[in-house]
Amino acid sequence: MSGREVCHGHSGEKVGRPSALTPEVCDRIVQAKKAGCPDWVAAQSAGISTTTYYELLKRAEDEESGPARDLLEAIKRAEAEAYLHAMVAWRREMAGNWRAGVAYIDRVDRGRFCSAQRSSPKGPEAPGEERLDLSQLTAEELEILERRYRTDAEGEGQ
Repeated sequence: MSGREVCHGHSGEKVGRPSALTPEVCDRIVQAKKAGCPDWVAAQSAGISTTTYYELLKRAEDEESGPARDLLEAIKRAEAEAYLHAMVAWRREMAGNWRAGVAYIDRVDRGRFCSAQRSSPKGPEAPGEERLDLSQLTAEELEILERRYRTDAEGEGQ
């Protein structure tokens, strides 16, 4: 180097590895979660390792705002939407299948109607059971989900 030349680190350019959290990666992860895919499939479909995926989520939990936090909140909404879609499909199936009804009740009201040998911990605080927090959805998103539910419920009656 001569004169006013500076090294890469002092040139004002970004230094280090590029972030794995690109808009394309975020979109692919959210789409996979909307489809109901598990974490490892979402990561693989986005072209990142599961380790990177979980590191992004850990960073998001520690941040109050930023791209990682935005991704975490989008994932939560996508998971809620996938869960709701599955529950609507399950309820639709209950009309002609009593086993689906029993399974639904057992899932929603965990353990209330099962025998003592099969009983499981009751309530949302059961170990390993995490409830989706629909309060994270906007009013507009909740209205869309509600309309979908009503449309599906009306279709059941026909």
